[in-house]
Amino acid sequence: MILRRLTEHLRSQNWFAVGLELIVVVVGIVIGLQADAWMSVKRDRALEVEYFERLVSDMEESLIAQQRNIETFDSSIVAIDYIAQLQRAGTFESFDEAKLIEGLNNVSWVAPPATNMVTVRELQSTGNISLIRDVSVRAAIGQFERSYANAEFSAAQNLGFMAASSPEVMTWSFMAPKVPGEHRSVTEAEDAFFGYVHKYDAERMLKNPDAANITSWISGWSKYHGAVLMHHHQDTIAFRDLLKEKLTELR
Repeated sequence: MILRRLTEHLRSQNWFAVGLELIVVVVGIVIGLQADAWMSVKRDRALEVEYFERLVSDMEESLIAQQRNIETFDSSIVAIDYIAQLQRAGTFESFDEAKLIEGLNNVSWVAPPATNMVTVRELQSTGNISLIRDVSVRAAIGQFERSYANAEFSAAQNLGFMAASSPEVMTWSFMAPKVPGEHRSVTEAEDAFFGYVHKYDAERMLKNPDAANITSWISGWSKYHGAVLMHHHQDTIAFRDLLKEKLTELR
């Protein structure tokens, strides 16, 4: 319709009307662009708040899992140290069977960082990190990624060391299911959850002159990894608290 009127005005050389029609068109375009820009900003702000909420939720979930792993890891180190104590004594004449079994189960177990990184990785991989306007939060996300990478690397290193060292401590018996059909690739001491019996070589555990030192070395590496996990746990708390503070400001 506007184009038809504009054509008619041009034919009649009504330049005032032509100018007025052009102004209407330009103003309409500008208003439309402004409306689109406003809607885009509104969507971005809503998405920013959503990312903050998801990040806070991820960190809350992570803190629960991390605390559980840290507690389990602490008890596993005590159990590993108990094996070293038996090896130094060189006898099973007086021992706590439950602690021995726990030690055998944990001598090659490493606690992972147990951190939910889904939203952090989504922000980075999609480029949506730019939606986070606060520079301090973007910097905190990068720092937290490094903290997680350090904990993940420590877990991998510790697991590799344990896998290499544990055969020197004991002889493992693989795949002995208590319940037919419950076949899993795990080695466990007497453990109702997995349904496997681990048959350790008592003589090798006690007579190997280096066994106690190897077990103590495993314990030492585990304690170092535990310190890394605790540091990452503190980083998670600080990151969660920062996100909650900034989310309150956004709302």
